[in-house]
Order: sequence, then C-alpha cells, then structure tokens
Amino acid sequence: MTVWKRQLERYNSLLKQIAQRKEKGEGLLRFGRCSVRASDVAGQYYCEKKVELGYLCGEVETETKNQGSEAHENLLEGTEEASREDLWKAVYSKELVLACEWLLLAEYGGVVLAGQPDAVLFKDGVPLVVFEYKFSRSRRAYPSYHVQAGFYGLLLKSLGFDTSKLFYAIVVADRRVRDDPCLRDKVVEAVKKNGPENAILPIENAVIYVNRFDEQAAQSSLEWALQFWKKQRKATPTTNPNKCRNCEYQQECKRLIL
Repeated sequence: MTVWKRQLERYNSLLKQIAQRKEKGEGLLRFGRCSVRASDVAGQYYCEKKVELGYLCGEVETETKNQGSEAHENLLEGTEEASREDLWKAVYSKELVLACEWLLLAEYGGVVLAGQPDAVLFKDGVPLVVFEYKFSRSRRAYPSYHVQAGFYGLLLKSLGFDTSKLFYAIVVADRRVRDDPCLRDKVVEAVKKNGPENAILPIENAVIYVNRFDEQAAQSSLEWALQFWKKQRKATPTTNPNKCRNCEYQQECKRLIL
C-alpha cells in the first residue's frame, strides 16, 4: 500500500470514529467535543473564557466575523474542488500543489485534532509552507496566530507527513483587500521568492510573517490548551481590558464573575 493510501485510511478511520461518537453522544472532551479544533486553541490564547462562553451561550454573529468569512471565501476563487482521494494523490505529485481549505484530522496523545488551514503548499508529499490569513486593521502577528499555525504543523506531523522542511506564513492583510482576487497569488509568489527562510515580507496592503515550524513550541502550546479540554482546569480569562471592551460576551462574562 502506498504512503498516501495508508494516510488516507487512517484519516477515514478517524472520521468514522468521530461520527460514531457524535451519534452516540460520547464526546470525551469538554462540552461533549469529540475533537479539538485549531480555531478554538488559537482562541484560547486570545481569551480562553471567550472560547468557553462561545460554547455555553452560542456563537454570536459579528461584522468582523462576517467580513473574515467573506474574505476567506474569496481566497478560494480560481481553485478546483477535488475528491478526498484525488487531493491525497495530488499532494504526492512532483509538481508544487497548493491545497486550500483542506480539513485535516489526526490523533495526538489520544485526542483527535482537527483543523482547516487556509492553504498548504506541497511538493512530492512534503508540506513546505502553511498559509494562514488574517484580515485586520493591525499589521501585527499576535501569539494566537502563531499558535494556530503551529497547530497545523502538528496536524501534518501527526498525519505522517515529513515536517522537517515546513515553514508557515502568517498573512496579516488590510480588511479593504478582502475582495482582491490576486491576493493569494501575490502572497505565494512573495513567499516562494523569499525561499525557505524566516522573514517579514511587506507587500501591498499586507505583511507576511514567515517562520520555520517549531514542533517543540507547538507541542508546548497545545499541551496547555488540552488541559482545558480534558477538564483538568478552568478557563483562564484574558488580563487585557482592551479585549474585554469589544467582546460580544462582555455581559455574560460579568454575570458569571459576579
């Protein structure tokens, strides 16, 4: 059996396992979750209490979230949808392949991890760059962004991919360019031109932070996050009052504190 077929087999097995647990209501993690999502782990590094309230009170629609969803949909313009098997075959081709919005599942320390990176650049079955896009007024790459990108690196490693050459590129773009159909190509070209090297690359209306995947740092970040999902500790709220001022769960959080 080829490498990609073995990986696909493990992937399908995890999908089946999650579906069975959901059907039986046997989620072993906090809130009955059957897996831990990349977006939730990143959110824990922004404010873990906010992640908790999202599950307790339900997701609240905001303009910022809607704009972010719209921007990520636009990044898919010009891509082709592929079956699960065809996608796995493609990433093992000799050509450079950009896999966009690929749902990744893997087991890590007995916990199923799930994440959907904006894009991953592959060649001959080796992931070279994980791309993560953020649309913001700020041009900073916050710690939560790095945690999310590192999570994707661990997912790829746990799936059986060789991550020894893996970098990640955090793209912090102006919200006004969320409709730019050329943004994805501009980013990929800038990263390819830079080569496999840590860098901060300013391009028009965006900054790209290129970093080598640090497996040890990613594991450390994840282990802290998993303590919450395994019910080993309570949620840790942010100590930054600026985050609280714009939080959609501000009132609910105050009630719980009182």
